[in-house]
Amino acid sequence: MHAYGGTRLNYGATEVKSNHEKVAKAISTIFNAPLVALYAFVFLVLSLNPPSLLPLLAICSFFVCILPYLMILYMVNAGIIPDMFASDRRTRTKPFLAAVGSYAGGMIALILLHAPRMLTALMACYVVNSIVMMLITQVWKISVHASGIAGPGTFLLHQLGIVMLPFFLLVLPIGWARLDLRAHTTNQVLAGALLTMGLTLVQVQLYLK
Repeated sequence: MHAYGGTRLNYGATEVKSNHEKVAKAISTIFNAPLVALYAFVFLVLSLNPPSLLPLLAICSFFVCILPYLMILYMVNAGIIPDMFASDRRTRTKPFLAAVGSYAGGMIALILLHAPRMLTALMACYVVNSIVMMLITQVWKISVHASGIAGPGTFLLHQLGIVMLPFFLLVLPIGWARLDLRAHTTNQVLAGALLTMGLTLVQVQLYLK
C-alpha cells in the first residue's frame, strides 16, 4: 500500500515536472531572440506610424527575424550547431556573426530609407549588444534569451514609457524558463539581462540625444 502510494506520488511529481518543462520550452521558443526582435520592431514601427510603414515593416522583419532564422536553420541542417538555440556554447560564434551581419545590413537599409532615428537606433543596439554577447560567449554561457528581451524591453520602456512595462517584465518568465530547463545558471540569466540593460541605456543616450 505504501509502495503504491509512493508510486502515485512519484508519478504526480514526474507529471508536474513534465508540465513545467513543456511550459519552459514553449516560453523559450516563443520568446527567443529573433522572434522578440520581430515583436519589438513591429510594435515600434506601428507606434511611430511613418509614411513608409510597409517598407519599414518588411525591412525590419527580414533583417531581425527572417534572415537570422534562415541562417540558423541552415546551420542546424548542416550540423554547424546542435539545435535552433545553439545550446552548446562552443558553437555560438557563427550564429552570432550571422546575426550581427544581418542586423548591420538592416541598419544600413534603414539609414538609406531615411527611417525614423528611433528605428535605426534600436537596430544599432542589436548590432552592438550582439557583438558583446558573442565575445562573452567565447568564455561563458551568458543567457542570450535574457539578453534578447532585456535589450528591446529597456529601449522601448525608455522611449515609449510605462506602457511598455509588460514587455520589459517578460524577462521574468523567460529567466524562469531558462533556469527550469537548466540551460543556464542564475548568474548567467542575471548577467544577460542586466548587462544588456546597461549597454542599451548607454547607447540610447548616444544615438538619440
